[in-house]
Amino acid sequence: MLITIFLITILSSLLITMTLEKFFLKKNIFIDSPTITSVHKKPTPSAGGISILISYLIFVCALVNYVLFDYDAFLVLLSALIPIILIGLLDDYYSVSIYIRLFVQFFSSTIIIYHFQIDTNVLNFQIFSEQSIIIIFIFSIILSIWLMNLYNFMDGIDGYASSECIFVSFSASLIAYLNSPESLMYLYIAGIGAANVGFFIRNWYPAKIFMGDTGSVSIGCIFAFFIFYSASESIISIYTWLILLSVFIADASYTLAVRVVTKKNITKAHLTHAFHMLASRKNSHKYVTKFLISINLFWVLPLALLSNAYMDYHVIITILVYLPL
Repeated sequence: MLITIFLITILSSLLITMTLEKFFLKKNIFIDSPTITSVHKKPTPSAGGISILISYLIFVCALVNYVLFDYDAFLVLLSALIPIILIGLLDDYYSVSIYIRLFVQFFSSTIIIYHFQIDTNVLNFQIFSEQSIIIIFIFSIILSIWLMNLYNFMDGIDGYASSECIFVSFSASLIAYLNSPESLMYLYIAGIGAANVGFFIRNWYPAKIFMGDTGSVSIGCIFAFFIFYSASESIISIYTWLILLSVFIADASYTLAVRVVTKKNITKAHLTHAFHMLASRKNSHKYVTKFLISINLFWVLPLALLSNAYMDYHVIITILVYLPL
């Protein structure tokens, strides 16, 4: 039955994506036209992330009938995700102020972090008197906001962000299963990967549709949710998540740091990420995406598994992963 649910999710993702393509082109809405900071050459439908999100919802609803389900956690995910989806749709339709987007991301991040780091059963706000708790709380919110934005930054060439999502979700699912198969969290993590597979087929070069902010920022939000959810249940270490997302984190963080140091506008689109420059040098989207997949499979995943097996060496292994990136 689980195999059937996964296959239905993948098929739903593909069919919904193709339907959105035709509908957006027919109505001339959510069309991403090429600009000086674009790598695509012709107008292409965007907001394809809708198909990923709908397919994931189908997956979750189907799974609820067969396994135990944490309704409280799912309510937290929905509460955090819905504002992100709505502001993403608005931004894909017409540009929304960066400050409004950051406020919504802050709101959603706070919901996630509060639920998993603060005891919600007893509303004892004296906990905030401890300085260390405040620092961890604030840092976690900043990390969540950064994850949402960096995933959006890295959605720049065909198949890149969707292939990363498939890798990270299936790899995290494997690790969750190895650590705690009885929790069934691994199924819900794997579901977001399955929901990306159908979309990935249409997003592969030459892309017929883009996921847009609706998809990229939402995926970042979902990953933030599972990072803190799995950590709170002691199923997957945050270090392991940092390893799995290392390619995106390294590229986005280094590029942002360079733009800050060189006093360039960090809120404007640009073509200075490592993947942009590699795609330009090789004149190929496929080469870069295949290169990402290779790095993930042959460098990132083995070290993530190693980190999971030897938890006393989390920090050392995490640093090792990032050194060549």
